[in-house]
Amino acid sequence: MFSFSQKKELYVNDDFVSISKLEFDKKSENEFDYKLRFDVDSCYINVKVLRNKKGKINLNVLDSIKKTFYKINQKELSDNDILLINYYPGSDECSTLGYKEKFNKQYKQYHRKFDGIKNLKQLFIYKSNDKIKDFGDKINWQPDTNNLIENTFYPIHYPCGGYILIDGKGNYISQRGEYLYSNLLIKKIKIFAETENN
Repeated sequence: MFSFSQKKELYVNDDFVSISKLEFDKKSENEFDYKLRFDVDSCYINVKVLRNKKGKINLNVLDSIKKTFYKINQKELSDNDILLINYYPGSDECSTLGYKEKFNKQYKQYHRKFDGIKNLKQLFIYKSNDKIKDFGDKINWQPDTNNLIENTFYPIHYPCGGYILIDGKGNYISQRGEYLYSNLLIKKIKIFAETENN
């Protein structure tokens, strides 16, 4: 006689802290939060994801980010600068050709406005360059050297990647999941800059 054991279901928040199924199923205050499910060898891991996350990274990590990515660009970052990192993990079900073409169109429409924000510096970082050409040829993508951005901000694969805003003290906000250039993102950047510098 054969016995088939059912895989165990584990529930965690996006800091990988165990939570109950009741907490996992509880409706989020933010309608854009979502859930991910991963099939690993012996169980299913269900992750309750906060779409937007605030935190603070160690200044050594911030220094590594500056040295790793700005050394390549031959640029300097001052302590007053706000860093906007646009992150692409590689092709997935979310990052369709239509999404990338729309991102490229929004980039062309809004990049001058972003460039005009005082003290804002931008990076476009990828984990995998699979189908990255679909974003067009105007965006200067760089590889995530030593998986620094992934390990610090994106420990699991969030659909379509996301962005991170970091100030000179290491304070950050991150959106995990699909986004586009827009006036709303510009507003978020300005609010972040005002909040963190006061």
